[in-house]
This record gives sequence, structure tokens and C-alpha cells, in this order.
Amino acid sequence: MWMIANVIETDAPAYKLGQSVEVTVPAYPDTVFKGRVTTLGSIIDPNTHRQLVRSQIDDPKHLLRSGMFASFVIRVGDPIRSLAVPANGVAREGDGTMTVWVTSDSRHFTKRTVKVGLQQDGWTQILEGLQPAESLSRMARYF
Repeated sequence: MWMIANVIETDAPAYKLGQSVEVTVPAYPDTVFKGRVTTLGSIIDPNTHRQLVRSQIDDPKHLLRSGMFASFVIRVGDPIRSLAVPANGVAREGDGTMTVWVTSDSRHFTKRTVKVGLQQDGWTQILEGLQPAESLSRMARYF
């Protein structure tokens, strides 16, 4: 069975042929289907800014059906410990950069350009540009 995913363009350099994929579908929420990336799209869709990634998924019991919605994980590297901030505390500027406002005393704020990573459960991973001692009104945690 194939899974076709449209992934955000900023993540495109991280995907490689042969990477392992773990897939779950709502019909079988406790079953993890495993597979491998087999095709990487050669273009970024100009409307959605997404790249096609196709994977071959192992389905020995023939449970999967064409058209099912799926959630997937493609591991692109080893886990890293990094700072995270509330997703609504990160703003995309007109030139595409991502910024946050930081404070050390809750009265004076400084705009800071950051490099963001994953988003999960209302939090955005900060890869560069923010130190653990800085805060967005004391709302930071580690992934």
C-alpha cells in the first residue's frame, strides 16, 4: 500500500529515500504500520508550499484501504532537547522570518528572530535565537 503525504517545504531537505515511516489510521488507532519513503516529489506546490512524499507501507493483514486518512512520523534525525514556546507567541513576518517578543523583567520587551522546528500540542520548538533564561512571559518548556 502507498501513502502519499504532502509535507511543508521547509522540511523538504530532511526527507531522504529509504527513511522509515510509521503510520496510524483512525480505523485502527492502536496499530502502527511501518514502511519506507520510496519517492520524493521534484517540485514544491506553488499554492500550498508542500512537497509530495510517497511511502510504501507494509500491510500484511490487508487492513488499509485506498483513501484512508493517516497520521505519520518520518524520523529525520536523532531527538534533540530544545526550548519550546506557546505557538501563539511566534509571529511570521512579511519576509517569512519568525519572531518572538522576549522579556526579562515583564516590562521591557525585545523582538527576537528565531528559527522554529516542530509544533506539537500548542507549542512551537525553537531551534535558534532564544535562550532558556529568556522568556515569553514565563511560558516556555522543553521538548
